[in-house]
Parts: sequence; structure tokens; C-alpha cells
Amino acid sequence: MEKMKILVVGCGSIGLRHLQCLLARDDCRCMACDSDPGAEERVKKIHPEIPCFSDYRKALAANPELVIVCTPNELHERFSIEAFENGAHVLCEKPIAHNLESGKRIMEAAERLNRVLAVGYTERFRPAFQYILKKTASGGMGTLIGGRAMVGTYNTLLCAKSNFRDHSFGVLLIDYTHELDMLHAIFGRTADVVCKANSLARDIRPAPSLAAMLLEYHSGAIVSVHFDYVQHPQRRIMEIYGDRQTLVYDLQANTVTVFDRTRPEPEVHSFPCERNALFMAEHENIIRAIHSGTPVMVNGRQALDSLEIAEQAINSL
Repeated sequence: MEKMKILVVGCGSIGLRHLQCLLARDDCRCMACDSDPGAEERVKKIHPEIPCFSDYRKALAANPELVIVCTPNELHERFSIEAFENGAHVLCEKPIAHNLESGKRIMEAAERLNRVLAVGYTERFRPAFQYILKKTASGGMGTLIGGRAMVGTYNTLLCAKSNFRDHSFGVLLIDYTHELDMLHAIFGRTADVVCKANSLARDIRPAPSLAAMLLEYHSGAIVSVHFDYVQHPQRRIMEIYGDRQTLVYDLQANTVTVFDRTRPEPEVHSFPCERNALFMAEHENIIRAIHSGTPVMVNGRQALDSLEIAEQAINSL
């Protein structure tokens, strides 16, 4: 079988991780593209035989079947649509775009050209979160009445060099759409979003550096969300409340604690979580979708729903 050509465009830390994980497969050939003069050296450290283009159109001329877009958010539209027009499928890093209208154009191009579009919400592939999805869908927790999500300080975001992050109002809410995506998978679409925020911490950018949201879902469930760049070290927790059971997901410890109103002691479940394994599962998911038509984990419509929540929160501010 001929190996699938996969082009990774954008060779920052996430793009390099994609390349590293793809090298573990024996059914693909990797290429890279980045206009940064230092990109080729970074790519060669991953593997000396990976071709690295500085011009995207020349990279597309090599006819990749799949393009993985790891550029800054505001460039997702251009690189994704040009890939579709060149006949490639796309795995676009989250969020799908820097704003809703741009994301809609990406999804519409994929549909018009009959291309597979997946969006890189790798947290969906965590074994613990897959357990939560099955548990909430089974009805064992009873009626889902609400929850809470909290994230403090993604260290990788604080180290990021993007000018877009430094100067764009509300980018905190765009950065943290992993949580919005996970909540969307559990509760469905939102009916209302209210947000408050501040930038009280010294020397912490961008603005705001802390945000609190209240999400009301069409089911009637209400979830409170706290995002900030201030807490250190990183903390990350999600709680889901049902009228029979409540669960607490600690994303640092990779544990899910289940409290049942009929039992005095909670159940604690531990799960493996190796970051590269999430990327490998994501690659397998889209390659299988391309070859056999199975659904991708997060499609364009789902990604737009999460981005819409972020935009509603920014508008609320």
C-alpha cells in the first residue's frame, strides 16, 4: 500500500509534536512547512529526512493527502481552504479559527469540496474523558443539572510567542476552548452565556487575564467556568453534577471521583494519560475517517459551537 503523504504546516511546539508522533506510524510519509528560517533546523532534529518547505504552495504541489494546520489561529482559514482546494483533507488545530465567521468559511469549504475536516481537541481522546462521556450518556448519574470547570495557567500558552495572543482582547477565552468543547460534548449547545473578567494581576497578559462564565444549556443545566493565566502551578478540574451522582475529574492527577447519593464512600478511578498517545489517537481517528468514512472525533460543526460560546463570552464582556 502506498504511504499517505501528510503535511504539517506550522512547526512550533505543537507542529513538531505532530511530526514526532506521525513518525511512529509506518503508513505515512511526513512533510513540513514553515516560513520561519529556523524551522528546517527544528524539523531536522525530529528526523533528518523530513522535507521542509518555506513556501506553502510549493508544499501543496507535493500533493499531500492530509494537511495538519498548526499555524496561529488567524491563519487557519487560509491554510485549511487552500489545502481543501488542492484536494487534501485537514486536521486543524483548535480553535477552528480566530473568529466564528472565519471558522464557518473553513467548514463550508470542506463541505463544498467533500473533504474531511477534523479539529484538534485532543482532550476528547483522554481515557478519563471517554469514561465520563459514557457515564453521563448512560443515565446512571441521573439528570444532569450542572457542573463546574476551572483552568489556571496553561504553561505552554504563557511561553507562546504569538503577537496575536499579546494584543487581542479576550484571547484567554479562545485559548481555553478545550474546556468549552468538553462541556459541549457532555451538555450539548448553550442557550445563554454570561461572562465577567478582570486583569488585576501584575505583569500578566493578555487582557483579561481572568474570566468567569455562567453557561446555561438548552437542557436547563447550568455550568460555572473559571479561566485564568494567573494560577501557578497549573490547576485543572471539571465537575459534573447529576441528581443521582456527582463526578470530579482532576486533569492533573488523571482521576475521576464518583460520589453516589446512595453510598457513603466515593469511587476513585485512575486513568493513563500520556500526551503523545492523545496525538497518535487523533491521527488514527482522521486517517480512518479518510479511508473508511467513519466520523472524526470533533468535526467542524462541533468546533464552531465551542468557538461560538467563546465569542458570546467576549461579547458579554
